[in-house]
Amino acid sequence: MNEFDERQRKRRKYERDQEDLQLIAQEKEKIIKKVWLNFSILSLFLWILYGTMVNSLKPEYVQVIVIITLSVQILLFIMALLKRNKLRK
Repeated sequence: MNEFDERQRKRRKYERDQEDLQLIAQEKEKIIKKVWLNFSILSLFLWILYGTMVNSLKPEYVQVIVIITLSVQILLFIMALLKRNKLRK
């Protein structure tokens, strides 16, 4: 009987550990979704800012602003990917 109780106790401990791991995984997924949401919001803000600025600039500066905007967009994307990969480990 004692051996049976020991097995039951180990099984319950294993199940609790698995539940804890699932909760941690769910929290990580929520954080990853927040990272992508922040990336999307910042990207949208960046392009809205670009749209309002581009009409008030001289034509020769428009190409420079496009390059800067795209560079910032790429930087934001890389930062979001790095955060996501860091959280998945």
